[in-house]
Amino acid sequence: MKRIVHGTSLFGSRQLRAVMAQLGPGVLLPGLIYYVVSRRTGVLVALAVASSVPLLDAMIRLLRGKRPTIAGLVFIAFAGLSVGLAMHLRSPIFILAKGAALSAIGGAAFSVSAAIRRPLTRTLALRLTTQHPEDRRRLAERWRHPKVLTVFRNLSVGWGILLLATAVQQAFLALTLSPGTVMAIDPPVHAFVTLAGIGISLVYVRRFQRAHPELALLTERAV
Repeated sequence: MKRIVHGTSLFGSRQLRAVMAQLGPGVLLPGLIYYVVSRRTGVLVALAVASSVPLLDAMIRLLRGKRPTIAGLVFIAFAGLSVGLAMHLRSPIFILAKGAALSAIGGAAFSVSAAIRRPLTRTLALRLTTQHPEDRRRLAERWRHPKVLTVFRNLSVGWGILLLATAVQQAFLALTLSPGTVMAIDPPVHAFVTLAGIGISLVYVRRFQRAHPELALLTERAV
């Protein structure tokens, strides 16, 4: 039986809840882990342990019967590389600058995806909207409409700029502040910037939909 589920926006409450679920551990755990471990070990060891949050997230997903996400695997790879370099060269800067490197790569990826007309925001919205391949395929067909693609391209440009600016801010913190201060400040600041970006994205999408009412049909999902 086929039915139409109404109210699936280009980026709505369901996607927002998914992002919040991802941000929560990343905001709270690194600083907390660093604070606890640093009281008994050196800075490098504490930073290395605090960098294990992506690995913990992947393990929890596996225990729940879910496959690790591509983004999660990328974070684990970067964490492992940064920890390895920091331990080998005895410098915490490689761990502290990991966030800046990831933000820069993400910003470049969003910008390039907009330039080649394959916006990453569309791909991410599809993945956050539904886990079912058939539903995702139907929604992808609807979201190939030129006006919808324009929305996603503009969002990708905006996120590219935001992430590149965030990378500069994170690099500045890593180079000028102590490791403990960076671990305490950087995750909440990064989460705030991300949530602000999501809020601006939601406002933009809703204004675009009000200006183009016909998009309401394109954002419904057939299941």
